[in-house]
Amino acid sequence: MKCLVVDDDPLTCDTVESFLQRVGGVDYCLKVNDGPTALHLLAAESFDAVFLDLELPGMDGVSILGALPGDAPVVIISANPGFGADSYGFGVVDYLVKPIEFSRFAKAVVKLKMGRRPPRETEDRAEAIFLRDGSTIQRIDLSKLAFIEAQSNYSLFVFYDGTSVMSLISLRRLEEMLPAKFIRIHRSFIVNCACILNIEGSKLTLPAKTLPVGQSYRENLLEKLKVIN
Repeated sequence: MKCLVVDDDPLTCDTVESFLQRVGGVDYCLKVNDGPTALHLLAAESFDAVFLDLELPGMDGVSILGALPGDAPVVIISANPGFGADSYGFGVVDYLVKPIEFSRFAKAVVKLKMGRRPPRETEDRAEAIFLRDGSTIQRIDLSKLAFIEAQSNYSLFVFYDGTSVMSLISLRRLEEMLPAKFIRIHRSFIVNCACILNIEGSKLTLPAKTLPVGQSYRENLLEKLKVIN
């Protein structure tokens, strides 16, 4: 079993590694102390288990959860029990509260090995994502989101009411995270299908905005919209 431990507390990392050695069946265990490094590793290779703290420097655990693929086997390890119920919306295997007891940890590993993992919310049921906005973790209510625009290395989230939020995340990553009703229509835009009023040529009209449709995206857009000829 390949394991990744993500926690800014070295003592917790060492404790998890020690517990893993006690339960056995672990090929190797990587330990990292910040969010960006963890996300880089998770993008580069797959792990059989990810033990993730929620409070991390650089990028919090909730943002990492939102960026992971639906089959990522995550066990939350946190001093804060408050996110426990919400975490299962991300399909986590288990939620352990610090200080960790070995008997409780062992039960989480059993769940990992047996594959008893609750299903992550399907794309079409996802209600929100959480992104960092400066020093704040911003909830993005997908039911109120009209479109997203790429601006340099940032993405601008524009809501029905005209308000917006900026976040340091690429459209490519957002395409993987967002429900199927959000469609890439241009190298700089993703739109909520529920907002589309009409498409004419290379222009797509929303209630308060007209956006360009890239030629390479048009066919996929029409296919997903199930346009009737």
